[in-house]
Amino acid sequence: METGTGYLQPGGLVVHTGWSRPLDGAPNERSQHPAYEGSSVQCWNISTPDGHRASRFPYLTRPDAASAAARIVASLPGGLWPADADTAALLPLALEASETPAMLPLAHKGKPDWGSGLGGDLADFWMPDTRAAYERLIEAHGRIPKNCQACAKRVREQKRLGWMPRTSHWPLWSVQGHRGQLVRPHCYCTACMRIDVSMGTFGPGVDQEGQTVPGAMAIYPYSAVPGVVDPDMDRGERPFAWFSYFLSEGGCVVIDERPTVGLWPTGVRHDDAMFCETGITGEFGVDDVTLGS
Repeated sequence: METGTGYLQPGGLVVHTGWSRPLDGAPNERSQHPAYEGSSVQCWNISTPDGHRASRFPYLTRPDAASAAARIVASLPGGLWPADADTAALLPLALEASETPAMLPLAHKGKPDWGSGLGGDLADFWMPDTRAAYERLIEAHGRIPKNCQACAKRVREQKRLGWMPRTSHWPLWSVQGHRGQLVRPHCYCTACMRIDVSMGTFGPGVDQEGQTVPGAMAIYPYSAVPGVVDPDMDRGERPFAWFSYFLSEGGCVVIDERPTVGLWPTGVRHDDAMFCETGITGEFGVDDVTLGS
């Protein structure tokens, strides 16, 4: 960490600038941002000394991040992050404390606010790593944020074109992701535009009791996953690569266009990125799908 990009807080957490991939950098290369003191648009993050993200939200100024870090550690046993901290035990407590409405980096008329979506005035957040933690986060923040101003023009255009956009929704917990990534409550993605389609194949799965249950591997057809679909592959070619992959893995390809949450049909249980236990919708768990040949 370069001098001036990170600050150890009195409570034991670290406030630091973010990082991004350089324009000419390798896929896994990241460069830490220099600090621009006084800027209203720079993201300041909160982490543990051993490098784990300790806050759901980035903050727009260093003083804001320092204040948030103090409130996070105040919720921990002993009111600090000790030098010999048990990260596995304390980190969930820190993240839980950081995801309440009061920890939002923005406010409007004295109340927590997600922002308008114009310029830097938008409160992004890090998606929780587990479904249960995600649901607690959404429950804590209450109703769905209103459609942001940045989305409004796009929504009107799409309605004129005959689409039925579904904005004003929380980011969906889905197979294709966002878990562990920085997301926002407002967007005009495939979920907003109601064009959710998954591609996959059914296969065996094992539940918590060790019993074999219907399972499925599924993915958004345009996703690039290293080891299966090369990230450098043209986007239009990816569905064909996935089709071939699933055909070789499962002997058939399932194209599912039912009402979904992310990639999964409403009501189907899902908690892993590529291999998920499903809810049983029929005798063999394959009702209401279209089989590709």
